[in-house]
Amino acid sequence: MFNGDSEYQQVIDNINKVQNHGLTHKLSIPQMVIIGDQSSGKSSVLEAITKLTFPRDKDMCTRFAIQVNLRRNPALQEDVLSARIEGEEEFNNLFNPVKTTTTFHGVVEQAVNILCKKRNTDISDKVLELTLSGPTQSPLTMIDLPGFINTTSDGQDKSLPNTISAINMRYIEDPRTIILAVVQATADLNTTRALSEAGKVDPDGERTVPIVTKPDYIQNGLHPDWIEVLLNRKKTMKHGYLVMRNTGYDQKSLSWDEARREEDKFFESELWNPVRSDRKGRVAVRKFLGNLLFEHISRELPVLKREVDAALDTFKMDLAALGDPIASTDEARVMLVDATLHLQPQVISFLNAEYDHTYIAAFKEKLIPSSGLDPYFEYRQAMWNKDAGLPSSEIVNLVARYRGNDLPGFVSFTTFTNIINGHFLDGWRNTTKAHVQKMHRHLSDALSDFIAHTANATARDVFTHVFDRFSRQQVREIDQTIQDIFEDESTPFTLSRHYLEAIHEERSKANRIRILTREKSVIDLNKGRVDSPPLPSSSTSHPPQNESPGSPQPSLLAGSSDSSNFAQRSNSSAPPLSQQQQQPPPQDGDWDEAHMAEEMIPCLRAYLKTARERIVDKVLMETIERHMIKRIHVYFSMLLKATNAELACMLESPMLKRRREGLEAKIADFEKILEEL
Repeated sequence: MFNGDSEYQQVIDNINKVQNHGLTHKLSIPQMVIIGDQSSGKSSVLEAITKLTFPRDKDMCTRFAIQVNLRRNPALQEDVLSARIEGEEEFNNLFNPVKTTTTFHGVVEQAVNILCKKRNTDISDKVLELTLSGPTQSPLTMIDLPGFINTTSDGQDKSLPNTISAINMRYIEDPRTIILAVVQATADLNTTRALSEAGKVDPDGERTVPIVTKPDYIQNGLHPDWIEVLLNRKKTMKHGYLVMRNTGYDQKSLSWDEARREEDKFFESELWNPVRSDRKGRVAVRKFLGNLLFEHISRELPVLKREVDAALDTFKMDLAALGDPIASTDEARVMLVDATLHLQPQVISFLNAEYDHTYIAAFKEKLIPSSGLDPYFEYRQAMWNKDAGLPSSEIVNLVARYRGNDLPGFVSFTTFTNIINGHFLDGWRNTTKAHVQKMHRHLSDALSDFIAHTANATARDVFTHVFDRFSRQQVREIDQTIQDIFEDESTPFTLSRHYLEAIHEERSKANRIRILTREKSVIDLNKGRVDSPPLPSSSTSHPPQNESPGSPQPSLLAGSSDSSNFAQRSNSSAPPLSQQQQQPPPQDGDWDEAHMAEEMIPCLRAYLKTARERIVDKVLMETIERHMIKRIHVYFSMLLKATNAELACMLESPMLKRRREGLEAKIADFEKILEEL
């Protein structure tokens, strides 16, 4: 490492300061990780680079990620060690910090006991963070990961290989991570797991540096092959290959300098002359990786700074969205009043169809009913179709059902009223309720969505809760209004110019039908044929002799269709006149009811037309328009009188308080990080 290079020192220090603020847990930062098969020499590589000694016992193989942080601190007189495992406070207190030599045996053994042995597991996904600070340390961060395995021993979890792969993958898939892929010279290069896994996330080899270990174990005759590998001629890698000699188990007592001297002697052999000196040995490896890390960090720092800046803006927006904290219902009421005064003109504009563009984009499907028709038009259409096509025989039956001790031929107002109430108003009332409920639901949903979309975030729950209460209250008043309208209509109201015009039109139409029928009978008689004796009107309940009782009857309430019905009946075949004269005359009672029906039909048709229009207009004006649109001020009055229980939802909850504090802490950390970068 470049201990004397001030630029290198500054770059590494910047990353170290960022790491001290915990950015590793929040954003990706440039770092190095070591991967390889189990017992491939990974820990020896870490020792050679960091000058630290790790346990060599079989049970002490890397069983969790170990992050080694080297920090230069000129203020210290000697090296100081601290160790940390997230969520293990007892362990953290034990090693925070302690004076140390260059061995980590005790720390790693304690971590293995806590993370693995006490929990009866072979592997842990937690991270042991080791930080060594001192006056002569070269700034560096490296992470040693558990070694890959392909199978398990008896008693081991069968999913262990997959667990280890997942832990390794979590680190190496980070695009800012340099991958040190350890390849032992005793294995086949093509089957090396480390290079295979690295190739999955770094196919171009931009971040992968292969390090060959255990060169002293190369079998006789295979040296030329491995020389070709190290010269980057067999499997080409962008950064080429590095080679190191590991210290074996029987040399674990050697110091770093002693191990370096042993390594230098090994590479003095002429077998290794083809490999450049800056590619072999721990000193060369340290220097190469130092250069690579420096270039990598220098390239990534500007991008990292932009990401930190963007994350900081996001945290600030999230905090602003929470609004000011509210500690009491009095504070909540003051904020609610202010928010209500701000919302009221916006809701009024919404009801006047002056929609906000952002609302249209978010809720345009709510503004247009799914049927594509205006709900008001649908109601008018439903009311108009409700009683269309009532057959003439039904009118005669209604007269017979509702008449009392009326004089023969006399059209009773009571009979007329009973027919209106018993046969028409109930159906109209049900149709009205169904369609008004539909219109109310449509408008209520749209208003509720608009309020939730527009209202102050802190007071939003109060706005929507009170609106639900307002909406239910208006439903009750709308139902009562409908009840009143139909109560008024239960006694027919005929003192109306529209009714007089309608009945005049209906009677004129009936007279025209009589004339047409009479003229048609004369014409047929002159041709030698004659229709059945004409009934007193087009509304008789007795079909002609040639029609079956189940044949369709002409509609008495279908408007101008009556004339066509009579025309159709006039063209039908009829029995000879002699046969017609032999038919028994109708009974007086039948003629009486038919005559009453004939007299009532124009009145009934005229009244239904007038009453239907009057009801539709009154319903539309006095229900939705009056109670939901013109009385929207009632909703805002209810808001100003919101109960303390309703205001309680504006108070800051413990969860919201924790979120606020978390955002404030992140903002403070990221502002410090920006200063460091």
